[in-house]
Amino acid sequence: MDRLAELRNVTHVSRAAFEPMTIENRVCDDVWWHNISYDEETGRGSYLMLLAPGASSKPHQHVGTEEFYVLDGELVDFDGHVYAAGDFASLPAGSQHYSTSPSGCRLLVTHHGLTRTLTEDEWTSDK
Repeated sequence: MDRLAELRNVTHVSRAAFEPMTIENRVCDDVWWHNISYDEETGRGSYLMLLAPGASSKPHQHVGTEEFYVLDGELVDFDGHVYAAGDFASLPAGSQHYSTSPSGCRLLVTHHGLTRTLTEDEWTSDK
C-alpha cells in the first residue's frame, strides 16, 4: 500500500496551477495548461487546458485518439459543432480539425498518441 502512495498523482481542478502552453516551440499567450500525466514524447496522457476568449488551435491531425471533457465554457469545432460544459468528446485517430473558444473554456484533455499540425496544403475543410 505504501507504493501506491508514492505513485499517486492527484490534481484538484479548481486549485491547479496553469502555465502557458508551448506548441511547436511557440509559447501561446492565450492557451494555458496544467500537466497531469501527459508525455510529450509519446503524446499520451492527460492535462487541464484553459483557452482565453477568442483562442483557437491550428488545423491538426490526431495520430491517436483524443478525448476531452468540457469543464466550463464552450469550444466550437471548425464545422460549427459546439461542445458545452458537461460534454465529453472522443475524436478517433486520423481525425483532423481545429477549434475556437469565443467565450473561453476549460477542458480536461487526454491524448492516446501524438498530434501533428497540418500544413495549408494538407488541410481541407471537408474533413
